[in-house]
This record gives sequence, structure tokens and C-alpha cells, in this order.
Amino acid sequence: MEQKIVFLDVDGTLTLPNGEVSDNVKKSIQQVRQNGHYVFLCTGRNKAGVQSLMPIGFDGIICSAGGYIEYNGKKIYESCLKEEDVKEAREVFDRNGIMYNLETTHMTFQNDDMNEAFIKIHLKDDDMNSELTRLLNEQKDRFNIHSIEEYEAHPLPVQKLCFMTYSEESLKEPRTILSKKYNFIVHEFLSTHIINGEIIIKGTNKGNAVRFVVEHLGLSMKNTICFGDSMNDCEMLQEAAVGVAMGNAMDAVKAYADHICGSSDTPAIHDTLQA
Repeated sequence: MEQKIVFLDVDGTLTLPNGEVSDNVKKSIQQVRQNGHYVFLCTGRNKAGVQSLMPIGFDGIICSAGGYIEYNGKKIYESCLKEEDVKEAREVFDRNGIMYNLETTHMTFQNDDMNEAFIKIHLKDDDMNSELTRLLNEQKDRFNIHSIEEYEAHPLPVQKLCFMTYSEESLKEPRTILSKKYNFIVHEFLSTHIINGEIIIKGTNKGNAVRFVVEHLGLSMKNTICFGDSMNDCEMLQEAAVGVAMGNAMDAVKAYADHICGSSDTPAIHDTLQA
């Protein structure tokens, strides 16, 4: 039996809406690895954002949508923006009133306005006061969030910028200017009033990261299986021998997949891995 290599997106794919992973999926991952196959996370999150998932057991991680890769706990690839490019992107976003963060390997730099905007999307009005503070602190711990001012005092290599805005109009200038250097990705709507996305260095994407890992391991792309649901998963679904889009994915994402597997309530992943 040839070794397979499985790549799993995290948000909307591996995790339940509450951020947890179902016991069935955990067992499936463990069984796949016990059978001699590889399982990698392949996520837009930075390394700091996947630490709570690592006890499940993975052979490696692709983070920051291909900007950082580890195998057996050792870094094998990293792609970072130049400091002057980070400065330019920040100036463009600031000029257009767009919230953003700076993702580095071990921490995320963002101010409270973006942190609160993200949390409020997932809260009901009657939870706003009782839950907001707790969730803000929980999110800061989970993603090791620090202020933009801390980045300015002690800059670190940035792998990716994420952004949020309330207006499509505000993206016109950033898209025009930044698309020259970056993949300018707008994700599916998190809510009816917020738009979110990310910019990544051209050539850095999950598809190229998957191919890099496969070559590093001396395996073949014909033995790859990739699961995803977001716009930054398109390249890896296209590159994989078997690309599986979640049922909750946008139609634009599903168009790149070979199979559609249920929804992100994740028993679908369990069933597919056991097939």
C-alpha cells in the first residue's frame, strides 16, 4: 500500500463552529497515521493559532496559507514580507479605514478594534456584555495577540496580513495597489456587514506548499488528499489528486474540488478518511 498524505484546513473544515474538533475526527486522524500515512494541517492561521490543536497529533503543519511549514516539529520553509512592503500595505489599509493584523510565526499583532469586530460576529446581542470580555481574552490567548504598537517597537518577520472592513468601496484602492505584489483574497462573508480577507506574497499559497511538502517527503502528488472550504484553499484543492470541498464552502471553492463532503460539522471528514 502506497503512503498517502492528507492535508486538512482548520476553520470551517477540521473544526466545529465552536472551534473544537469532534472525537470521531480525532480518532480518524490517529488511525490514518497508525496505518502509515501522513496527516498535515494546512491553514491560514499562523503557528500560534494552531497550538491548541497539536495534541491531536500531526506529522506537520502548513501555516499562514503556505507562508510557514514544519515537519516533525522542525521548520522546513518560511516566506516573509519585506519590512518596506509591510509598511506600504499598512499605509494603504490605514488610508482606507481598513482593520488589519500582522501575522508572524509565534504571535499576531492587531489592535482591539479588529479583535472586537471578529468576536461580535459570533455573538448574539444579549451575549454582548456578558461574553465579549471573556471571548476577547480567550482569543488573545489562543492566537497570542499583541498590539500593533508592540510590533512597531520590536518588528518581527511578517508572513501574512489579514484585513476586515465594512465597505466593499474601501477595498478599491487597496486591491488596485496591493494586487501587484500579493494574492489579494476576499473570503466568504463572515456576516451581512463585514468583509474579510488576506494578502499573501504572490507564489505563496496552499497549493505550492502542499507540493513542497510532498517533494520534501519524497512522495508523489498522486497520493495527496486535501480538505478545505475557503478561497485560500482553491490552489490546494486543484493541486491534490483528490480535492475535497466541505458542503459549507462557496460554489467558487467547490468548483476546484473532485468531491463535496457534507458540512463542516466534521463527521463528513471522518467518513471520507475511513473510505
